[in-house]
Amino acid sequence: MLSLKNFLCLFTVAVLLFNCHSTILVHKEADSPPASLAKDPPEPDRKFRQASFVFGIYPSGSPAEVSCTNSHPEVRLVTGFMDSVIHFLIGPVYTTKTVEVRCKK
Repeated sequence: MLSLKNFLCLFTVAVLLFNCHSTILVHKEADSPPASLAKDPPEPDRKFRQASFVFGIYPSGSPAEVSCTNSHPEVRLVTGFMDSVIHFLIGPVYTTKTVEVRCKK
């Protein structure tokens, strides 16, 4: 049977490996898939880390202003490896997400 120490180690590894995920927000557009899902996705026009306190309720700073002139924005919220580590260690107090913005052309 697994000891508590081994179980916690395996659980930690599983959380860090499988907790990476992303959410894609796309302005309503006619039948075009998100650019970030393409085989060769373009580099984001803007990439930054967004942080918040107390279970993600209170932002740590003012929101970033991003605008796409003459195009539709695609916003991707990514929880990467480092975001998962921060969330696992001090998640209820402070958490981060990486934000990628692409302007569709």
